Amino acid sequence: MQLQNIKSELTFVIPVRIDCKERIENLRTILHYLERLRCNIIVLEADSSPSIEREILSENIKYIFIKDSSDVFFRTHYINDLIRRANTNIIAVWDTDVLVDYTQIYEALQQIKEGYTIAYPYNGEFVLLAEQISDKIREKVDLEYLRCMKLKSFMGRKMCGGAYLVNRQQYLLCGGENEHFISWGPEDTERMHRVQILGYKVTWTKQGQLYHLYHPRGENSKYPSEENANRLRKEFIKVCCMDKETLIKYIQE
Repeated sequence: MQLQNIKSELTFVIPVRIDCKERIENLRTILHYLERLRCNIIVLEADSSPSIEREILSENIKYIFIKDSSDVFFRTHYINDLIRRANTNIIAVWDTDVLVDYTQIYEALQQIKEGYTIAYPYNGEFVLLAEQISDKIREKVDLEYLRCMKLKSFMGRKMCGGAYLVNRQQYLLCGGENEHFISWGPEDTERMHRVQILGYKVTWTKQGQLYHLYHPRGENSKYPSEENANRLRKEFIKVCCMDKETLIKYIQE
């Protein structure tokens, strides 16, 4: 397919902490894949010291390092930082490990232009790739090969994490990322419900899955403690039980 130049319309923002060798290889893969779109890309690494080597970052990619020695990666905070740094009004918030077809990105971009606040560039189906398949895809990204394999995805409710496009102005009016979620937790679902409670629209592309490259599950892929888990679950329930007026006041405060 002929790729469009969407540099003036879209910025990809990628917050990352390199916690394993697979993570850096996944980052290398998705950056090489996304660069073909000729769009804006900002990578923000937050850690005690840099782990990303310049060789995987082309001159067109903006790289930001923030010294952060905390054991817990404060992802919501860094996404808000990146959204405010971006110069376009449409932002794609992207995990380090996910791939979707280019046509799905274009469709989600169009959905944002049509008035949606959040558009997920996949149909709600999330495919976790095995380690061996991930190794093959890192060598050469071939989504047609993955589609032909008809891999099993999470079924049931639509997934709402991994990658999403937002209307920057509208999303900031919705509070941006909820920084009460200081670690891994139910922030993806909270984000979707909060935007809907406030009367804004979310959508998914009509077709196309999201593919998640393999990496070991480290400390930032689970709750740090049961106490932390309970606190984040309570925040999720509290937000989802609010009406529009109460939620607006909560965000303002």
